[in-house]
Amino acid sequence: MCGSLRSHVIRCVCVGGGVSLVQQKIASVQYLLGSWKCAHTVGTFAGTYTTTYAKPLGDLFPAEQMAASEPPVRAEFIMGYDERRQAWVRFGVTSTGQYFAIRMTDTGENGWSWKYVSFFKTQNPETPGSDATFTKKSDSEYVVDGPSYEQNGTRVTEHHVCKKV
Repeated sequence: MCGSLRSHVIRCVCVGGGVSLVQQKIASVQYLLGSWKCAHTVGTFAGTYTTTYAKPLGDLFPAEQMAASEPPVRAEFIMGYDERRQAWVRFGVTSTGQYFAIRMTDTGENGWSWKYVSFFKTQNPETPGSDATFTKKSDSEYVVDGPSYEQNGTRVTEHHVCKKV
């Protein structure tokens, strides 16, 4: 029931017989559902991992489960569309204790720019521009470039290429 439960993440819109903007946005990412094999590089490190997209909470929240063997890491992400703000959101946690809140901006029909945001008041203002980009190459391939950060005194950028299995 839309009127009794409201979320600050996704606002539910009740429309008789029509399709809400949230439903349209979620429908646009159905190609992600299923399993993917990904290769990534970070600085001089290169590895592979698998990721699977599903809809465990119904049609409004696509979720991703990721597993890498070297180093052994698991992660879970959930994403949704905030109709009021006209923006996507993505939340994630990893088995190493990291967590992420990401604001995603449409870059057209082929992806998003990602901005990592904080849940807490920070000393530094948010930087302009995006931290990473997700680009759909086809229904069976996407790439993620970024974020960039310092690692052992060197600036590195993550690069991911994922192909549907």
